[in-house]
Amino acid sequence: MIESLFASPIYFNKVNNFVDIQSEITECIDNMQFSMKDEWGKTHYISNNSFSEDLISKYNLNNFSNELRIHLTEYCSALNFNMRNYKIRSSWLSLFNNGNYGQIHSHGTVDMAGVYYYKTNGEDGDIFFESSNLNLESSLCYYKLAERWKHKPIEGKILLFPGWMKHGIMTNTTDNSRISLSFNIQFSRE
Repeated sequence: MIESLFASPIYFNKVNNFVDIQSEITECIDNMQFSMKDEWGKTHYISNNSFSEDLISKYNLNNFSNELRIHLTEYCSALNFNMRNYKIRSSWLSLFNNGNYGQIHSHGTVDMAGVYYYKTNGEDGDIFFESSNLNLESSLCYYKLAERWKHKPIEGKILLFPGWMKHGIMTNTTDNSRISLSFNIQFSRE
């Protein structure tokens, strides 16, 4: 018998209210200016270089917010975590044109991070996750367990994962521009 210890659960699902969510994000994008974060080099464009804003609240993305609550509830239930009040600490849009990528990073001390795929052709840059157990790759018999886990972007898909989990985005090698909505969530400690 084998027991997989200390798993890093990642949640993914399609949203139910796709048309309305797409519509409200489209309106938001019409008012948006994207720029690169200078210290990152020419990786990709973002709507908020300081990550200090909650775009979801600022632009009243209520359809998305309601849908997010549904998926958070499902994910928390699967984690055996009693869902409680939460705050979206920050949210932003990312734009990946040909040649753009997302360097490996985590979202620090937030409880949960997530991404929603607004516009993609599915071939314009997979998200990938790296093992949090760096010791696996140093062992001949366990190194395959440390391989990157890739996930294809699909319009209308939402992913939720631990904020500390290292991840990145593969280089967009297509002429399609991919746009995603990312967010950080902090749960109430009470």
